[in-house]
Amino acid sequence: MTDISLFHPWTSPAARARVHAVLESGWLGYGSHCRALEQRFAGPHAGWALATSSCTTALYLAALLCRGDRAAPEVVVPAITFISSAMAFAHAGFRVRVADVDRSSLTLSAEKAAPLMTERTSAIVVVHLYGQRAPDLSALRALADHHGVRLIEDCAHRVDLADAGPRVGDFACFSFNAVKELPGGEAGMLWARDCGFEAQARAVSNSGLALDTMQRTATVRHRDYNFSSETGLKLRSNDIAAALVLGALDDWPIARAARRRQFELYDGLLAPMAPEVEPMRRRSDDSFLMYVVRARQRAAVREGLAARRIATSFHYPSLARHPLFATCADPRARDDEIDGEILTLPTALKLPVRSQARVAAAIAETLGFGAGAVSAAD
Repeated sequence: MTDISLFHPWTSPAARARVHAVLESGWLGYGSHCRALEQRFAGPHAGWALATSSCTTALYLAALLCRGDRAAPEVVVPAITFISSAMAFAHAGFRVRVADVDRSSLTLSAEKAAPLMTERTSAIVVVHLYGQRAPDLSALRALADHHGVRLIEDCAHRVDLADAGPRVGDFACFSFNAVKELPGGEAGMLWARDCGFEAQARAVSNSGLALDTMQRTATVRHRDYNFSSETGLKLRSNDIAAALVLGALDDWPIARAARRRQFELYDGLLAPMAPEVEPMRRRSDDSFLMYVVRARQRAAVREGLAARRIATSFHYPSLARHPLFATCADPRARDDEIDGEILTLPTALKLPVRSQARVAAAIAETLGFGAGAVSAAD
């Protein structure tokens, strides 16, 4: 019996061809491919975009731009999210306030965020968790406007290039990690509506230099280093990662449709096991990135699948459990029910139908439903 991994990265022929072209070009760092990718993310929405080394660094840059010269600013972050959604702000000097989440979508709502807003609040982070477009986005925009703070969209799990209409947030941060919609190994993108932030962000992301290497070396007589007044770090992406992402964009709608079919198959296979196992409901504007269910007997299900060589994972424990953020969390976000049943099942573009059926059968056997439960849904 072969293992079924949680995820297996796949790169298209188009992506590989783009990477080969970069390798042959003699320029591997931040360059023309990064700028082309920035245009893809900025073009439809105005504003500007910067190709970063990760979504975490995009969030960090957004935090610095939101902070300005404010002392002890605060940010409201949902309890259920990857640690970067909070840690990037902690590194930028923010006090992180962890909000309870909607129990259906596990995403942030305006109702849950409002009690944590104070005169020190500078930003609200809304996460498009598991690929969902956060349902309460418009109300969060209104809440941010009412308090005069920035709204930041954490888009690590969902690319929004197919959306109709403008972005809702002031900033949007994307991930091109190996397991995301547009895999680039490790890379990200920061988008911002306010063009007044661009020069500062580019300098901060370039070790405080006003010119990047491609600009400085554009002629045989390289230009001198141009220092800005900003402190900074190396936070930018490179053309190899950008080429992978640009190649993935060529097949992106097809890949998303394939994942949607995969989710729908899982939904059918698992339907007879409700309420012991219940998939999260998805809308048509979902990215279908991570297949997450609620399992009442999660520990038993994970043990049963591991015994059958099937990987599972847990995305994510509540940030209210984290030692750095627990004291600033809404008490409801520490409730065991908020994250006690979350379970992620295997997905991958090339995951065979028979493997999905094997996963469902293993769950059925573990919970005592028997093989008939799966065959009825297949």
